Amino acid sequence: MNSCPCLWRRSLSVKRRWRDMTSGKLFVRILKTDFKQRAWSLLLGLIVFFLCLPAAYLLMLGSQIGTDPIRAMRTAEELLRSSGSLMLPFVTVAAACICAPGGFAYLHKRSGTDYYHSLPVRRETLFAAKYVNGILIYLLSFGINLLLTLLLAAAGGGVTGEVLRGAACMFAGHMTAYLMLYSIALAATFLTGNLPVNILMIGFFYLYGIFVRFLRVCLMDSFLRTYVHSSWLEDTGTILSPLCFYTGLTVYGEGWPVHVLTGLLVAAGFSALALLLYRVRPSEASDRALAFPWMRLPFKFLVCVPAGLMGGWFFYSMRMSMGWYLFGTVVLWLISSVFMEMVTALSFRQGFAHWKSSALCLAVSGFVLLVFVQDLTGYDAYLPRKDSLAHMAVNVSMLDTEQDAYSWGEDGLPYYESINSYRMNHMRLTDLDAAYDLAAESIQTLEADDNEQQMDGSWITVCFSTKSGRKIYRQYPQCNEEQVRLLAQVYDSEEYKEGSFSILTDEEHLEYYKGIHYRDFLGQEYEQTLSAQDMERVYEAFTADLRDASLADSFTQEIGTLSFRIERDSWYGDYDSTLGSYPVYADYERTLAALDDLGIQTVCDPSTVITVDVDDYDDEYSGQVTTYTYTDPEEIRQIFPCLRSRRADWYYDTDSLYVYGVRARVTLAGAQNEYDYQNYDLALSELPDFLREDLGLDQAP
Repeated sequence: MNSCPCLWRRSLSVKRRWRDMTSGKLFVRILKTDFKQRAWSLLLGLIVFFLCLPAAYLLMLGSQIGTDPIRAMRTAEELLRSSGSLMLPFVTVAAACICAPGGFAYLHKRSGTDYYHSLPVRRETLFAAKYVNGILIYLLSFGINLLLTLLLAAAGGGVTGEVLRGAACMFAGHMTAYLMLYSIALAATFLTGNLPVNILMIGFFYLYGIFVRFLRVCLMDSFLRTYVHSSWLEDTGTILSPLCFYTGLTVYGEGWPVHVLTGLLVAAGFSALALLLYRVRPSEASDRALAFPWMRLPFKFLVCVPAGLMGGWFFYSMRMSMGWYLFGTVVLWLISSVFMEMVTALSFRQGFAHWKSSALCLAVSGFVLLVFVQDLTGYDAYLPRKDSLAHMAVNVSMLDTEQDAYSWGEDGLPYYESINSYRMNHMRLTDLDAAYDLAAESIQTLEADDNEQQMDGSWITVCFSTKSGRKIYRQYPQCNEEQVRLLAQVYDSEEYKEGSFSILTDEEHLEYYKGIHYRDFLGQEYEQTLSAQDMERVYEAFTADLRDASLADSFTQEIGTLSFRIERDSWYGDYDSTLGSYPVYADYERTLAALDDLGIQTVCDPSTVITVDVDDYDDEYSGQVTTYTYTDPEEIRQIFPCLRSRRADWYYDTDSLYVYGVRARVTLAGAQNEYDYQNYDLALSELPDFLREDLGLDQAP
């Protein structure tokens, strides 16, 4: 009983000493000591960020330092718009890869691990000190140089509210990316026992998502016929790869705050995982490649299965043979299996150990390949329920692709994009009947045997937007008249027109329209600067005709091409550009009347043509060309209606529209030399009899 008070006092003494060792003062002492040991990292970071920010700003400013406030402001905005510097993402990734393993380098040596873990300090405190230092190194290096850049801009009068806002967004975006990459690198560090494997593990976490996404795209593009693979439809793979997610943090658009919040949540999650791994990591892990032996099989599976599939696809892409695919799969499976066994066992002798798990990886690779080759998921035949859709978008390759599409940015300037991309991003077909029937009919074309025609013809891309917000993309070959009939119904709708032609929804920017450029059918060009009243009349006339246009117009001869000139001030200076390249057809009566009132000759006179040379390239293998020359005015007048400056290449059977292998060269009066001519295709249905006879074609019925 007498020993109880002594034991009680001894227990209090131990608790008091433990509390003292784990107090805030101890944390600060450890923080300072570790920071001094890693001062070289801070110095290196300051130098690198100085080159990326202040030095880059001065180089961009050039010789006008301190003399032109407007130039200083625009240079600062340009630097911040480009996320500070194109090198910053590389610097951020490198910093995470250096600071994470560098702060816990002792874990890769048994002596260092025993020393640190023998200290009377909780692992949580040690982790927190080194974790915070890794963040401070990047924070101070980045923050000091960003502040210095702003001071240089302020000295030249170039700091505005927009500049400060851009600097804050840039700092928040890159800092969030660093926290995410740093926490992931820490988790990778605690999973490994030596530095080489640590580097491989960090690369695995950073790049694995990109690799798997690329493999998925390759397999779907090779074996699924309705899969849509295009840069304007593919997502960035942000969920799978932190490096891809990083790109979203440097684009300061509408969804940027969500990206930042998501990045912070990912960083917090991996930081918690890193702390957990650090707490349970055994001290003897420094003698092994992987800190936890049970990880060998999962990582082997994650590496060997996609490696085998990618190896098979590499050979398949060159020879288009399933035999070569199987050969490549076996070869890469064998190489990756041996590599993983040697790395995880740290011994070359273990390359062929654990053959059962290797065989399992090969079997899984074969099953995944079978899923894609046989379309076991029913991907190609999938059609969403009509009542689950909110709207649809339809795009036909090679239909109106000559026309420019553009969207107005936050800076008040138009930015070009392909019309294919514009349709998918802006079209909202809420009247689903024709579009849905078109998709259903197109699925039936997949059963056609004429695979060559399906590969060479145009494709119909459909976006199904569900009421839940999901977007489903499919593409189908265009092969029959029923598809054309349904497509014509879609084309006639107001929603299709507004989702295809940027100019139809551009009334609010009409004040920036200053003139027009018109090029007639024979290549004569007219350009005029117009008053606001004349510009409004031409705009309203053309948009009205465009809304009334039909799909059949693309088969007819165009009268000319109309473009609009934009002028306005921008953040970097005066902006002057030409938008659109819209065909004008004979039934565009309002447009033609408006142009005629401006003194523009819209109707071409065949009498201005002095020569029509028809080149027959039908013998494509010999390379011989037969040329038929026509100079008689009456013959030229008869040839004129069959000339086409634009082909309806979207149509599935262009051989029925145009004379195959034949082109016409039209020379006008006043031609400067023998190369001053215009090229045209010949419409088969409009050919005069004498030209049919010369070309050896059947007579018109």
